[in-house]
Amino acid sequence: MGNSGSKAKDSGASAPGASRGPFSSLKNAGGKVKEQVEEEIGRRMMIQREVQMAINISKARDTLQIFGSTWAVYVSGLVAAKAARKPVPPAAIIPVVAGGLLLGNMADMAYGNKLQRVSREAEYILEHERERMVPLKQAPMAKYYSDEEKSAMFDQATPAGLLWPSSLFSRSFAPAKASEQSELSSNNN
Repeated sequence: MGNSGSKAKDSGASAPGASRGPFSSLKNAGGKVKEQVEEEIGRRMMIQREVQMAINISKARDTLQIFGSTWAVYVSGLVAAKAARKPVPPAAIIPVVAGGLLLGNMADMAYGNKLQRVSREAEYILEHERERMVPLKQAPMAKYYSDEEKSAMFDQATPAGLLWPSSLFSRSFAPAKASEQSELSSNNN
């Protein structure tokens, strides 16, 4: 009976993948579960993205309808006033031109290919300007960015509180920390 056990061990040891130990099947199962979970998360992210994109397009269409109707009523009033030979101030053309440009932009988002162009630009930024995405060093995801990316983002930037005119007063109203006060006093001595 002892021999049959040793034969089973010997035959198991010679089988491929048996050298991983008694829990190798659990590790394989764990890998499959991990792949399935990642696949499910990917599907859910895709659905969430599609829903958000559809909501953005529907918002653009709704805004276009409301703003377009208002603009059309305004332009119709101007045309009716001109047709009736009533005086129309020259400044009344400004909303017509500005509104037309805004309507064109909204129509492009609602029915055109603006979303695709914006998505392509976002892809370019993510590929070639990734350092713009670096979060603050206190953020939990900051550890995933390289020191080079962090330095490209923060070393060249000046804090907004140090720029004029904020530099005249913004930092002076914030109370200094005890460590900063001790540094200032040691520098003064």
